[in-house]
Amino acid sequence: MEKRHYAWAVLAACCAISLGFGMTMNCNGQYYLPVTSELGFGMGAFTLQQTIGGILGLASMTMLNKLLDKVPIRLLLSVCLIINLSSLALMSTFHHLWQWYVFGAVRGIVSPACSLVIPPIILSNWFSKRRGFAIGLAMTFSGIGGAFMNPLLAWIIQNSSWRTAYLANAAITALIVLPFLLFVVRLKPADKGLRPYGEEGPAPAAGEKQENHNLEKSVSRDDAIHSASFFCLLFVFAATGFLGGYTQILTAYGVSIGLALTTASILPSLSMIGNSLTKITMGMIDDKFGGRTMISLCLCITMASMLMLLNGANLTALLYGGAFLSGNYLTLMSVAAPLLVHTIFGSRDYARIFVLLSLSQSFSVSTGSAIIGFLYDYTGSYTLSFQAGSILIALTACLTLLAFRFGRRLVWS
Repeated sequence: MEKRHYAWAVLAACCAISLGFGMTMNCNGQYYLPVTSELGFGMGAFTLQQTIGGILGLASMTMLNKLLDKVPIRLLLSVCLIINLSSLALMSTFHHLWQWYVFGAVRGIVSPACSLVIPPIILSNWFSKRRGFAIGLAMTFSGIGGAFMNPLLAWIIQNSSWRTAYLANAAITALIVLPFLLFVVRLKPADKGLRPYGEEGPAPAAGEKQENHNLEKSVSRDDAIHSASFFCLLFVFAATGFLGGYTQILTAYGVSIGLALTTASILPSLSMIGNSLTKITMGMIDDKFGGRTMISLCLCITMASMLMLLNGANLTALLYGGAFLSGNYLTLMSVAAPLLVHTIFGSRDYARIFVLLSLSQSFSVSTGSAIIGFLYDYTGSYTLSFQAGSILIALTACLTLLAFRFGRRLVWS
């Protein structure tokens, strides 16, 4: 019987990382209404904690490549997760807005090692074949985590308090995710004396430096970051991060159009289910048909969802359908965008190029929810937010097409 490649164990660990992200970051919206209602904060002011964390996260992300090279990945990810979840648990004791800002900053500093940036980097090292499937499957678990945790947190908040929900969120996530980080995850196949899955050749000795294991031609980092395609993708990555913020306001949006809180909490669950389905589907489409087909379909679904939500207040079927398809916003951010880097630039310098592009995405993730919240505070509804989102999707489609067109001029060697 053929021995199963350790890449599949690493994939399981990356699924756990994504699950933990989904159980925490994809559930922030559950706290918005109960905290602001009880303590009297404005929605925009409360969500500003994510902006603060995101700005500091940008600074720490610039060091991510160096940290991955110098610090054992199990230690790095485990320590950052513990700090992140400890900060989340402490939020159960807060009464003042500045406390959320301080610990939002702490979470921001450690967030790159707890974010959806990590699985694509690890899996790109481990998979030469079926890369799109592996990344898509791993990212699916952020949706599963959100689909599981959102209704659970809503139930805890309704039957106990948002303070209990913060504690439960941190404890459950730690119990599920931490063992994978401590005992399973590895950054590169060479750490186990292996080659990437699907790549032929003798295995290197364990710990031996692994260079250029991807055999296909690629664009160098220097050529990539000075190209027009790179600057187009900076906007595309930023847009995908901003669009991800819409999944955080689904509960609040449902309440704003007259739904009960328990009914409105179904919307993010539908979104997470849709997210789980579209992530693995888009990864498989990328493997079979290529990045152009994958991103085109992904953008079409995203636009359809935005328009359905925009008109969802008038028709329940559109509201639920739009919420389900809105899971694709996170697919666009965490699967489509990373795979675009492979399609346009190749794999050799993937991690270094991807991290740089992710800076713009991380910043827009941190500002997206706050901007949407301030628009709601200003207008009293989410209509303007959804209209702006529709325009942003159209711009993203145009810039993606330009990135492909400029990419034809790049030299692969």
